Amino acid sequence: MMPRHGTLRGVGLTALGAVVVAGSFVALGLRPDGIASYYRDTLTPAGFAIWFCGFVAATLAPPAIAVLCWFGAMRFRYGWLLHILLVPATYAAVRGSIALMLAVASEPDSDGPTRWATDPAVMLMVVCPIVYFLILGSTKLREHRASANDC
Repeated sequence: MMPRHGTLRGVGLTALGAVVVAGSFVALGLRPDGIASYYRDTLTPAGFAIWFCGFVAATLAPPAIAVLCWFGAMRFRYGWLLHILLVPATYAAVRGSIALMLAVASEPDSDGPTRWATDPAVMLMVVCPIVYFLILGSTKLREHRASANDC
């Protein structure tokens, strides 16, 4: 179980919240009358499997990358580098997954039905780094205040 106090508990709860939000976005994007049924009917089974993997990767990549960067930064000597790489890594993962979805669906851009399926992923691509850096700032501020009180 998680400790009662501390940064690890906050990060764990944040990660859990991000997974719940991302899971709800996946569920909203895949409701039976939604986009998934359209692609299931128009693509081959293999094409739909690839499209679906791109959809899941695009939606779950932002919170997963944020959690990996957070815990990696705690173990890595130059942890600040992982904090800096969060935004480009998240952008590359989401845009790459969307490009895969578009290629499989033979759509020239995301103005078609794929846009509705990728809106949650794009929203998470923006929200996750903002939440990440707010938590990072509050954690560093708390550490700074604690070290100032020790003097």
